[in-house]
Amino acid sequence: MSREPIFAAIRAARAGAAFSAADVNAVDQLLDRLGVARAEIEKIGLTSVDFARAAARLQCTVAQVRAVWEVESNGGWFQDVRADILAADGPGGFIDGPDLPKILFEAHIFDRETDGRFRASHPNLSSARWNRALYVGGQAEWLRLHRAMQLDRRAALRSASVGGAQIMGFNHKAAGFETVEAFWDAMKTSERAHLDAFASFIQASSLTVALRQISNRSADCVPFARGYNGKGFAANNYHVKIAAAHAKWSRS
Repeated sequence: MSREPIFAAIRAARAGAAFSAADVNAVDQLLDRLGVARAEIEKIGLTSVDFARAAARLQCTVAQVRAVWEVESNGGWFQDVRADILAADGPGGFIDGPDLPKILFEAHIFDRETDGRFRASHPNLSSARWNRALYVGGQAEWLRLHRAMQLDRRAALRSASVGGAQIMGFNHKAAGFETVEAFWDAMKTSERAHLDAFASFIQASSLTVALRQISNRSADCVPFARGYNGKGFAANNYHVKIAAAHAKWSRS
């Protein structure tokens, strides 16, 4: 095996250039030669190779993918999940295992998905408008999701964002899954599944061009922030946060 393709991949990473499929293939071959087992890589979560593969698929730089990843959830996984959360629906239930993906339940989406049927009886789960005060944050968002699932399972699963890229359940088809249940099953397996769903969603949502425009300048990040986070992106400074994260990963 020639060393030149590996060196080319390393140079591309250091220069912040877009990864090609050949670059990713070269790194994969190197890992195989070193005897790095795929199962072991999955155990430790995402690697630089995973991000390189996503960047090659989207024809962008690794820094552009990592910038979005960091801003959306700063890692997609909760470890050592609290006992009271695991006990919510018992062993073997929907909430199970020591590790679970990060989620955020959106009451205004649940309200929309259920035509406001639970707005009066469950105002903390169903709201006509987005209301930041309804978030409880962290692992406890799983309890909000669980309570909503008791009211309308499918609507609840469509009403939460999940994983490293915080993709909404109602976007399951754009993320590559025919049903919302299949989407959640995959999101509970690994961060690699999160990253694959992110790449699918970007392609299906025609956001590839906007992703490739991301730079250290916040103005360049506006098209992606608007397309990915909606018209309220500016109020949350998503474009500024993405630019700052890109600057960080461009130096890495």
